[in-house]
Amino acid sequence: AQWEGLTGRIVFNKTSGLRTDFDLDIVSLKEDGLEKVGVWSPSDGLNITEPTRRQGPNVTDSLTNRSLIVTTVLEEPFIMFRKSDTVLSGNDRFEGYCIDLLKELSHILGFMYDIRLVDDGKYGAQDEKGQWNGMIRELVDHTRCQLPRAVRTALPHNTA
Repeated sequence: AQWEGLTGRIVFNKTSGLRTDFDLDIVSLKEDGLEKVGVWSPSDGLNITEPTRRQGPNVTDSLTNRSLIVTTVLEEPFIMFRKSDTVLSGNDRFEGYCIDLLKELSHILGFMYDIRLVDDGKYGAQDEKGQWNGMIRELVDHTRCQLPRAVRTALPHNTA
């Protein structure tokens, strides 16, 4: 089965039912609707096609020369452990769409980052007492997270 979706071509393997042979279109919400600004594929990674626009000071300028902690959960094809014959450490342990996107954003905006898996492996949900778990908990507590991969919120790293 195959058809065009909002983020590009969708093809499913008839035997396994898994999505295969895909590219993801990167879209940006503009004043007149969605506009394709790039593409990501498992084989080629991220390719941004929209030219960088600089129109004076921007809120993203505050990320320059900052260190962020990015907390995430493993979820293919977005965040995966990189397969290697050698022991990998730090950010080199990970690959996938969100990793490629994070590398590109880091390059464009001039920030550094440290990727960490969330302790409980959860995105975040409230319990009956209103307490959060997962990435949301880490963001609320300001313990480890400035950039949760699923929530996509950035806060400057406190060095104090």
